[in-house]
Amino acid sequence: MRAWRSVMGVAVAAAVGLATPAVAVAQTPTAPVAPVAPAPVPAPLPKGVIAPGVSIAGVAVGGLAQADAKRAVIVQHVAPRRAKLVVTFRGRNLVVDPIKAGYVAKVDYAVKVAMLYGRRKAVPAEGVVVKLQQRVNRRKLRAILASRAQRYDVPARDARLVMRGLTPTVRKPRLGIAVDLPKAVRDIERAIIERARPRYPLATKRVRPVVTSIGTVLVVDRGAFRVRVWRAGKVRATFPVAVGTTSHPTPSGNFRIIDKQVNPTWFPPSSPWAAGLGPVPPGVGNPLGTRWMGTSAPAIGFHGTPVPSSIGTRASHGCIRMYIHDAERMFNMVSIGTPVIIR
Repeated sequence: MRAWRSVMGVAVAAAVGLATPAVAVAQTPTAPVAPVAPAPVPAPLPKGVIAPGVSIAGVAVGGLAQADAKRAVIVQHVAPRRAKLVVTFRGRNLVVDPIKAGYVAKVDYAVKVAMLYGRRKAVPAEGVVVKLQQRVNRRKLRAILASRAQRYDVPARDARLVMRGLTPTVRKPRLGIAVDLPKAVRDIERAIIERARPRYPLATKRVRPVVTSIGTVLVVDRGAFRVRVWRAGKVRATFPVAVGTTSHPTPSGNFRIIDKQVNPTWFPPSSPWAAGLGPVPPGVGNPLGTRWMGTSAPAIGFHGTPVPSSIGTRASHGCIRMYIHDAERMFNMVSIGTPVIIR
C-alpha cells in the first residue's frame, strides 16, 4: 500500500511535469551607460570687464574694460554724429552743428547696462546689443533751421493794385516757399542720430498769399469829374461827380471804402464852415442823399446830393457828390475794403 502511494506520487508528479513544460526567457544584456560630465562652470568675469558677445549701438565692447568700452563707443558711434550735418534747401547746402543743436548720448549709462550682462543677466547665444540713448534739443534745432533757411525763403506775394496813369492793373499773387519747420525738425533730428546719408533735404511748404485777388476798384478823375468802376481790368460803370472846391479840395491818394450807410444822418464835421449846423436826419433835404460810402480819407466819402446842378463842378467841401440814383447804383457795386484811387 505504501509502495503504491509512492508509485502513484511519482506518477502524479510525472504527469504534472509533462503538463507544464519549462519556458526559457532570453535576457538581452544592458548596454553600459556613459557617465554624464557636469556642465562646466564659466569662469567669473574679471572685475570691470564686459562679458563677451555684448555690443553697444553696434560697437563690440565684449571683453573690454569700462573705460575702453566708453572710448570705443565715442570714437566709433558718437563722434561721427557730432560732426556737422549738411542739409539742402532750394539747391543750397546749409550746415547744422549737432553740438549746437544739443545732441547728447548717454554713453556712461549704456556701459553700466552692458556690465550687467554675464553677471545679473545672461548673455544670449547670439549676443546682445545694448541701446544707446541719444537725443537732440528740438528747441535749439528749430532755431538753427529757422535762421539758416529764412535767408532763402521765397515770400508769398499778395495781389497788388498798380496804377498806370488812371488805369488800374493788378499784379498777380504768387505762392511762397518756406521751410516746414515742424517736419524739418523731426527729419533732421533723426538724420543727426542715424547718419544714413551725406546730406538731407529740408522739408518745405507752400505759403499762400493773404490777398489773392483785387475786386472792384474806384478811380476818381477830379479833372474830368468822373468816377469809374473797374473790375477784372474793365470799366463796368462811369458816373459824373462833383469834387471839392479850391479851398476845400478833394484829397488825392490811395484809399479804401471803410463805411457804408443807407439813408444816413448827416453830422456836421468839426470845421468852421459847419459851425452851428446841427445833425440832419434822413430825408429829402439831407446833404448826403440816400447813400453814404465813406473812405479812409478822414471825413471824405461818396454820397448822393440834393443839389444835382453841382455835378460836374468843384462844389463840395471835399466829398465826392453823385446823382442820387447813381450813388444808389454804385453803393451796390462796392464793399468794405474796395480800393479808392483819387487822382
